[in-house]
Amino acid sequence: MKKLILYVAMGVLLSAGCTERLYKKGVRNYDKMAYSKAIGNFEDYLSKREKADAAIKLADSYRLMNDIPNAEKWYSQVVEMPEAPAISMYYYARILMTQEKYDDAKIWLKKYLLKVPNDVVAEMLLVSCNTIKSFKIDTTLYSLKEIEMPEVESAFAQTPYQSGIMFTADKMVFKKSDKSPWTGKSYLGIYFSKKDRNGKWLNPMTLKGDMNGQYHEGPACFSKDGNVVYFTRSNFKGKKLKVDDTHTNNLKIYKAELVGEEWTNLVELPFNSDNYSCGHPALSFDEKTLYFISDMPGGLGGTDIYKSTLDSTGWSKPENLGTPVNTPGNEMFPYSHYDGTFYFSSDAHNNLGGLDVFMTYYDGKKWLQVENLNSPLNSSADDFAYVLNKDNKTGYVSSNRYGDDKMFEVTKNDPTFILSGVVLHRGKSLGIDSAVVEVYNKTANVKEKIYSGKNGLYRIRLRPNSQYTVKASKPMFFQRTSPITVSSMGKKVSESFTANFELEAMIVEKPIVLNNIYYDLDKWEIKPEAMIELDKLAEVLVENPRVNIELSSHTDSRAGDEYNLVLSDKRAKAAVHYLVEHKGIDAKRLKWKGYGEKMLLNKCSNNVPCTEEEHQLNRRTEFKVLKSSNMMSVL
Repeated sequence: MKKLILYVAMGVLLSAGCTERLYKKGVRNYDKMAYSKAIGNFEDYLSKREKADAAIKLADSYRLMNDIPNAEKWYSQVVEMPEAPAISMYYYARILMTQEKYDDAKIWLKKYLLKVPNDVVAEMLLVSCNTIKSFKIDTTLYSLKEIEMPEVESAFAQTPYQSGIMFTADKMVFKKSDKSPWTGKSYLGIYFSKKDRNGKWLNPMTLKGDMNGQYHEGPACFSKDGNVVYFTRSNFKGKKLKVDDTHTNNLKIYKAELVGEEWTNLVELPFNSDNYSCGHPALSFDEKTLYFISDMPGGLGGTDIYKSTLDSTGWSKPENLGTPVNTPGNEMFPYSHYDGTFYFSSDAHNNLGGLDVFMTYYDGKKWLQVENLNSPLNSSADDFAYVLNKDNKTGYVSSNRYGDDKMFEVTKNDPTFILSGVVLHRGKSLGIDSAVVEVYNKTANVKEKIYSGKNGLYRIRLRPNSQYTVKASKPMFFQRTSPITVSSMGKKVSESFTANFELEAMIVEKPIVLNNIYYDLDKWEIKPEAMIELDKLAEVLVENPRVNIELSSHTDSRAGDEYNLVLSDKRAKAAVHYLVEHKGIDAKRLKWKGYGEKMLLNKCSNNVPCTEEEHQLNRRTEFKVLKSSNMMSVL
């Protein structure tokens, strides 16, 4: 029996030792950035034991592998652990944003900011979560079609080249082929593909020559004649990757030339370093400026965009583009279009979640405020490497919105300007069906007429660079108008306009009280606050030119009956005079009448004790629609 107990105890100790070795192996792989291996180690360990550090590193590994579902699963547990660093809350919020769980992301961004109150990027992301609807207005400006590329697991950073595209991809891993320890997939390489006669993309071709080595290559950019390439490459010597003091393998930019059918004459650019990365090169249209990204010291954040200019002595010292382009986050994938537009991706400007595509211009002195290109070009996932063809109407973008990095063909549609709104019954908040919405383009002198549908909703497309007047009407309702100005000058996005209308029911001979029409004691002059209400009435009369009204004034019962009658008549006449003389209303459409205290709304007649508020109720100015031959045009 004692021997059996001893064997069991030894088994437990051996099992505990094996389990702990799993954790240590996971840490070693994690520190070497071999995340694909670290995940297996930590998963096995955590199936047997609990350890906060293992869970944190597992969540980080899934995030760095871009495995969003599993990253969300583990971060949701990690953020509840007392040992979790504050940054885990930030990473969890970002993961939630990529899943379009913006309300949940706000919760964790706020918790993170309580611990790290000066994190500018987190503050920007919180603003994004609060204004997410503004990023989803441009659903018509771009059309996207996924590129089905044979033999690759993921592909991105495409650029037009001759009759096809050059792009960066990891091809399917075959036995005995090299694999990246970070992803467990093949190393990235630069490939070429074009479409066949049926519009189907052909199998990718490996570039001949010295460009593609045994480690990562890409992204790349090419000269206009196609004979020079600048490309990103892992820093290695011989057959061994070089690492810095933090065990990081940095990236460098190289230049190569096409000689015959082979890429050769590789030259490392002078601003590279073993201690930081340079990558994602992009040439200006005149090919005298090279834009690229780097995490070199002195930047604003993670990776910033820099530029270097070419002269007779070679490439100049890199210059940081500064704000507003760069942020404390990560700016990547610059692209300079021939029309002067500068595109790039960022995970820190106000965006939908991951990397979004932005645009800006350089006005000769400074970079202008950046603009998000919005949905559908951008999504809650990573969207990047946006480029255009020579026609300026078609191009490409990369995105992992469906999982792995994929390339998409992009078509720029003409900017669309949509007017929509609702026609409501004032006071009832009910939509008015079949209301007439007349849209008059004053610039083109063109009228269009549509009808509100169920619940009073309407929608119509507008023309660019036009001034509109929009009018809503319905028989036996006061019609209303609203001005709309559509300008596409300098705009790169579509725009939506809203014009909502509340129509007041028109009941003949029914008095309608004009609020806030007050007079000084024993006076009838129109006060400034009364002018505001009379101006509103004038708008109604202008918008309803067939309507005639009677404007009446009423007093309370205090003072003599005859005095009140005269005073109210003067007040009503003064209101009509204001409408005619100051607002241009035809006097033939207006009548006035003073009723004095003849039409009290409550019990407060002569000698009846009442509060000031009760007397105030009787002191009022009203108008009512008069029945006339003109009413036939309203009915």
